[in-house]
Formats: sequence, structure tokens, C-alpha cells
Amino acid sequence: MAEYKIDLEDIKQRYAHNKIGWVRESGVFLDEVGERYVRMKLPLADLHINHVGIAYAGSIFMLGEVSTAAIIYSAYGTDKYIPIASRIEIDYLKPSTTDLVLEYSMTEEERDTLIAPILERGKGKIALEYFITNEEGEQVAKMKAVVYLMPAGQQLKK
Repeated sequence: MAEYKIDLEDIKQRYAHNKIGWVRESGVFLDEVGERYVRMKLPLADLHINHVGIAYAGSIFMLGEVSTAAIIYSAYGTDKYIPIASRIEIDYLKPSTTDLVLEYSMTEEERDTLIAPILERGKGKIALEYFITNEEGEQVAKMKAVVYLMPAGQQLKK
């Protein structure tokens, strides 16, 4: 079993100072983070309301996509891998008129099982499934994300 240095303060800072401008301006924030645990929130302000008064589909998707890195960092740390979205599917389940929440946790066993093939090759993909809920805890969307993990310090070819 590999050892992971989970620097919660580093994860918090990455989200407090997001490098992607429109994500920073969206209001999405890391509400809670712990080892193998993430809770992200998106306040449903005017910016995220569509033409019929419910959460805009793109905003729901953005919350899910932005959360994948926090999930990876909370499980494996920020120093070994750079997570990159490879494929994401979303099923919109219910309209929402309240703030959106993504809460995700995994056991040590789940963490170790997901990373095992990547430890063998040094890079690879992890599949995650999670729900986005409204403030009342009702499921708004289900997401399936495949995240490519490349070694930290490596650059993608242009």
C-alpha cells in the first residue's frame, strides 16, 4: 500500500485561488476537505440560473468537473499526480432552484483499488461516480468521470 501526503491546506489554497478565471468568478468553493473527503458548493446566484429559473445545466456540469481534482487531491495528495478530465458523462435528474452541492468520500480500500493500475504504470485513468444534490440533499445530477492522472511535473504534449 502506497503512502500519501495529503496537505489539506494546499488543497484549500488551490481552490481559494483557482487558476481558471471563469471558475474563480463562478462562486464555486471548497466547503470542506479531509483525507478522502470533499464537499464543494456552488451558490445558485443569477449567474447560474437559466431562462426558466432553474440551475443552468452548464453550471451543474462545471461543479462536477471542477470537483474531480479535489477528489483526487484528497485521496492521493497534490505532489504525485496532475488530474486531467478525460471523459465525463452527466445525467440531469431533477431541476434545482437552490445551491448545489457535491459531496464525495471514499474508503482506504476504494482509494487503493483505484490507484493500483496507475502505480504499476506510473500514469493512467481513474473512474469516479458521484451525485450533485440541492441544499435539501435531493439528487440533481449523476456524473461519471474518467480522470487521467499524469505524474506531477510532466507536461502534456501540445
